[in-house]
Amino acid sequence: MSDRVSETILLCEDDEHERLTKAYLKKCGQRSQAPTVRSIVASEQGGNDAWVLNRFPKELHACRQRLKRTGKTRLIVLIDADKYSAEDRRRQLLERATAAGLAELAPNEPVALLIPKRNIETWIRALLGEKVNEEQDCKTSHRPSKDQIRQAVEKLYEWSRPPDTP
Repeated sequence: MSDRVSETILLCEDDEHERLTKAYLKKCGQRSQAPTVRSIVASEQGGNDAWVLNRFPKELHACRQRLKRTGKTRLIVLIDADKYSAEDRRRQLLERATAAGLAELAPNEPVALLIPKRNIETWIRALLGEKVNEEQDCKTSHRPSKDQIRQAVEKLYEWSRPPDTP
């Protein structure tokens, strides 16, 4: 049986989350477009962080059900920490899942909770070599361009690989 992921569910707050994640998946040699990647973007649904928190249990349940039926599925959740700590935001997500009657997240589940502190724009600016801190609201500055996302992904890819990995 193939280890290839047949579906990635991407649950995120906004376009920047989606753009960075899809570009990183592509850089890693993973499929990054529909139908393999199903993006659920809160801002396209009139939502924000609260929307992602509320939608998380539904997508976690869907991921688990699909894993039982057809195999390789993964869930990637991106939600800004904003004024919370990343651990507090993670706790909020997990509490929503247990409140919905779902079992706790197991360490071996194909679920990634990515929680940039303060926001994704902070990560992007840091990856571009700008001096930022986690208290600074980088979301109020200009929207990252396609080229800036590409450059940020190149740096993220470089940082996420062991020194001897191509």
